[in-house]
Amino acid sequence: MSKKKMKKNIPLPIVILISTVLLFAMYLSLSTLSLAIWGDSVMGTVDRYDSRSDDVTAEKNRSRTVSKGYWFVVNGKEYRGNVIYSSDEAWMNLGEGETRSERIRYIARIPYINKPAALSDFDEMGEMAIIYHILSPIGSLLLLVFVLHTARLGYKKN
Repeated sequence: MSKKKMKKNIPLPIVILISTVLLFAMYLSLSTLSLAIWGDSVMGTVDRYDSRSDDVTAEKNRSRTVSKGYWFVVNGKEYRGNVIYSSDEAWMNLGEGETRSERIRYIARIPYINKPAALSDFDEMGEMAIIYHILSPIGSLLLLVFVLHTARLGYKKN
């Protein structure tokens, strides 16, 4: 009785999904670093805010999930943005028509790349966040190369 050979191919949809997630992780960190280095600041308006308590025993800056919707104007054109992040920040939720001002960083040539300054300014984000945003694209790229190499080898064997 002969043994069946198991396929070692990674299915193409899985390769595409993993590659997309890794490319998105690289984009997020590289855009944050770009905003911190080359970004300009403008006062924006937060018009949606929600802060949900997740875990009161969590480590620093991880006890709440914060969601913000904001807009700002550059050269007479309005841009909108949304962010979701973990923090200990706990503002009062915004009522109907209520707004708050917040500093927003954006890239002058591409204002669609933007974030609140607290998430994209070296002075405000902290050392661990800076290290994370430097190492994350490198790690994601290495994983992407590994996945694509593994998938290619699997397809060549057949």
